[in-house]
Amino acid sequence: MKALCRPSIPWQLAGLLAVGVSICALLIASYVYNARQQLGADYTALVGDIVRAQQTTPQFQIALEGFIDQPEAIHLRQINHITWLSRQYLAHVEHGLAQHPQLLRRADYLQNDMQALPEQLNALEQSAQRAVNTPSQLPTLQRLATDLEANMAWVYFELNDVVHTAAGQQRLIMQRLSTAVSFLVAMVMLIAAVLLIAVFRLQRQRDTLKALMLTDELTGLYNRRHLIGTAQDQLTNAQRQQQPLSFLLIDLDYFKRVNDTFGHPIGDEVLRVFSARMKQLKRPADTLARIGGEEFCLLMPNTHLEDAEQVAERIRKEIADLNLQHIAELPQQTVSIGISCAHDGKLSFEQIYSLADQALYQAKALGRDRVESMVPEESVPHSVALNKALAN
Repeated sequence: MKALCRPSIPWQLAGLLAVGVSICALLIASYVYNARQQLGADYTALVGDIVRAQQTTPQFQIALEGFIDQPEAIHLRQINHITWLSRQYLAHVEHGLAQHPQLLRRADYLQNDMQALPEQLNALEQSAQRAVNTPSQLPTLQRLATDLEANMAWVYFELNDVVHTAAGQQRLIMQRLSTAVSFLVAMVMLIAAVLLIAVFRLQRQRDTLKALMLTDELTGLYNRRHLIGTAQDQLTNAQRQQQPLSFLLIDLDYFKRVNDTFGHPIGDEVLRVFSARMKQLKRPADTLARIGGEEFCLLMPNTHLEDAEQVAERIRKEIADLNLQHIAELPQQTVSIGISCAHDGKLSFEQIYSLADQALYQAKALGRDRVESMVPEESVPHSVALNKALAN
């Protein structure tokens, strides 16, 4: 019975499977979420750099218009500052593109135009420097500024379009990936559920088979197999704790006549009624089992011989008073009981069973419907031996 109470391996596997699937689902969901967040943050930064670079174009126009009207040092400083900002923004954009090789491949057609921007900025600065002292350079400066503004507008517009297109495609891919991952998670959960159901069914079948192996199908009591295992465990405990263990062997008197006279179905019903009554009479710690056709036994731990005899006598009287008229016109049913006791738990199951069987044989020989006991003389406590001597 102890084996039935312990968690079985299928239940442990089912628990581990459920935990593993849950962890995998959480990890996948976390990965997808973090990937989408990280991807959006990288593209947002790059788009910000491109937008800031585009804003230098109108700044160039304002600074150049002021410089052309008044080619003075203050306007030259504005042009130099804007060209410096343009170089910084260009460097940021190039660095951002380097972080995304797929964008570099998409923007490969802009490579020459981007490489030309630093040269155009240098040429613009130099022309503005010369125009401070040589006003005749202003038309050249204006032409260089127009070319620079056009190139910058083209490059940054195209880059912005490339980034947004790539970001849209990435979002689409991530949505598809999320859908695929969700589908896979659902499939894993479905498979896990099917496996869990299979494990539960196997566990139920295993428990059913184990119950069938350890119980009597007719009466629902334990069978001989379970009795032997339990008796061996309790004898070991009795020996360890120096406690007595009593064993009752119970036989229904003249039960063969019931089967021969009324038939086996009536006999089976009598056995079921007898078993139900015995379940009510036994203590929770006792083990009741059917070990033969009409033969039953009661294993009573921590019970002295005198106490076992009192219990046996009560059982005998209760069964004799049992009303079986609702089953058939049955005569009074009686039982004969043989008792043995291992006072220190040192007897084996075969020995304690043999002694109880001998006591049962003696009860039948003396007329049935009685209780007899038998124990090895050397194992009988002094008080019990004295009582028996006085009784005789």
